Amino acid sequence: MFKKIGIAALLAVAGLFVMNKAGLSSYGATAVQNLRSCFKKSVPVEFEIERLRYEISQLVPDMRKHVGAIAEEIVTVQNLKEEVADAKENLKRRKNEIVLMTKDLEHGAVTVVYDGREFPASRIREKLSRDFASYQRCEAEVKSKEALLDAKERALDAGRQQLSEIRTQKQELEVELARLEADLKTVRLAQTHNKFHFDDSAIAHCKGMLAEIRNRLKVEKTTAELNGTFANDNTVPVGKKVKSASELTKEINAYFNDGPSTDGKVAERSSSN
Repeated sequence: MFKKIGIAALLAVAGLFVMNKAGLSSYGATAVQNLRSCFKKSVPVEFEIERLRYEISQLVPDMRKHVGAIAEEIVTVQNLKEEVADAKENLKRRKNEIVLMTKDLEHGAVTVVYDGREFPASRIREKLSRDFASYQRCEAEVKSKEALLDAKERALDAGRQQLSEIRTQKQELEVELARLEADLKTVRLAQTHNKFHFDDSAIAHCKGMLAEIRNRLKVEKTTAELNGTFANDNTVPVGKKVKSASELTKEINAYFNDGPSTDGKVAERSSSN
């Protein structure tokens, strides 16, 4: 069986290859499209509704995935906000230190005292140079994190909006699906009521056959009655009367052209004889 299936598949592929080489690929594509269209039309509406219900139900896992991703992004944004806040606080503290050292060196002091300790101005100058460069790098990092935080917040808002839209559209799809089911029930009920109705031509044909059969039965019934009435008409002398002597002689004389004769002459001839 698998061998036959393989051979059929090879023949189909070969046929498509030949059609493609011959410039007839559009015929094959059209045939496939027509087959798809016919198959789709043959699928019951009930099945399509169940398929749509399944597709809508699959939106729930997708929504849950989005919810999980949004929750992770919310935590990421919160952590990034804390990092930016801490970095800004650190920059503020370091800025105060840099400003203080700058002011101390502006007066040309040889030594500077911090927290009860005396430091050479040259050492403070080196520290100021290093701290200022570090401050600039940290400031750039903070700005970069702020830009990243802003982008993530925008993406998070978009994700929340998308999730809300998906939830709304899912509810709308469920409402439309319920309407489809109600419409389908109405259509099926109407089809049930109308399934015994025939078109006028079929009814007229049936009525014609009925009239023809009725006429045939009338003819057969009339024939049977006639056969019963005239079956013995040769044996029963219905309405037949015996002729009188005068009627009989008149009929005979008229037949032989003897002319009319009286009853007396006929009687005399009969008596002479």
